[in-house]
Amino acid sequence: TVSGGLIVTGITWACAIGLIGGLFPAIRAARLPIAEALRAR
Repeated sequence: TVSGGLIVTGITWACAIGLIGGLFPAIRAARLPIAEALRAR
């Protein structure tokens, strides 16, 4: 069976991986000048 603690642990890991995976592109995008970012579209 799946315990409540296992579910919480799984959700915690999923959130942590999602945050870490989204952090690097967000930092990179934040460093770009706005005009350059819009021109790249």
